[in-house]
Amino acid sequence: MMEVDADASPRHAVALSVTGSVIFVGHARLPQSLAPRDSSPVVCVELETDTASGEILGVGSKAIPDLGQKLISSVLLGHNINDSPSAFVDEIRRRYICPSQKAVSTAVLNAFEAYQRYRQVGLE
Repeated sequence: MMEVDADASPRHAVALSVTGSVIFVGHARLPQSLAPRDSSPVVCVELETDTASGEILGVGSKAIPDLGQKLISSVLLGHNINDSPSAFVDEIRRRYICPSQKAVSTAVLNAFEAYQRYRQVGLE
């Protein structure tokens, strides 16, 4: 088992749960009107996944407000990355109403696609 010091990142503390886990990341560009001038105009969603079972063990994100992060985590955590992401994305779109909604949904889809590419290459 591998763990990360929770105090190392005060805003987004994450503990890696399982040594055999892999983190799949999806990115999406924010609308130009929302892109901060002093940082990246990109939303990022990370899914820590147990590659043996497909269970999503952890969810991280960047450029998403705290309540949005909690919602995304509650929708995805404990589910299987082998499942179709459409139901998860539909729930996020239904419950997360904001100008960056499409970017967040796209980042989630891109993280699922990163997992599919990983499986196709056979890196498991």
